[in-house]
Amino acid sequence: MFDPTAFDNMKVITEGIIYDKDLDGEFEIIDRNDLVNLSKMSREFSLQFKKINTNQINSICKITLSTTARDLYSELLKGDSNVGCTVEIAYFFPKELKIEVLKRSLLLLNSHTRQEFSVIRNIKQGIIDKNTIETSVIFYFTEKITEDDFDKLEELIHISEIMLQWYDEQLLKEI
Repeated sequence: MFDPTAFDNMKVITEGIIYDKDLDGEFEIIDRNDLVNLSKMSREFSLQFKKINTNQINSICKITLSTTARDLYSELLKGDSNVGCTVEIAYFFPKELKIEVLKRSLLLLNSHTRQEFSVIRNIKQGIIDKNTIETSVIFYFTEKITEDDFDKLEELIHISEIMLQWYDEQLLKEI
């Protein structure tokens, strides 16, 4: 049996927390990916989920953990214990999100985490139905999370839950 890498351990923690919420009826898991890029020897894991609520508006969250060959090499061959993975949290909305809501969500995220991040906002128009619009907001956390930072990982998942609830409430106000 092999010794799991830091990435594997963080992936299992993330899966455990989100699948527990799925079993408790708080989340519905929509998609799961566990990818190995053999060209670059990198790994990526993502879980996509939404909060279960009674209204018809559901924001979707996708948490992605990724690691590079450099981290894997440092851990497996050099014995470095200070390797980690990058975290990206993306939110998807069934309609255009107003810029004021986005600005307030940045303040909300800043108030709940002490980590630095960069943000990308996308608005897509449907290919077949031009009246269909989807908005996404992606938060790229600049600091890698290591095995010593399991509490930060749990905190980010908890913050994602708060953000999903908040986004759903904001979208309902617009109906």
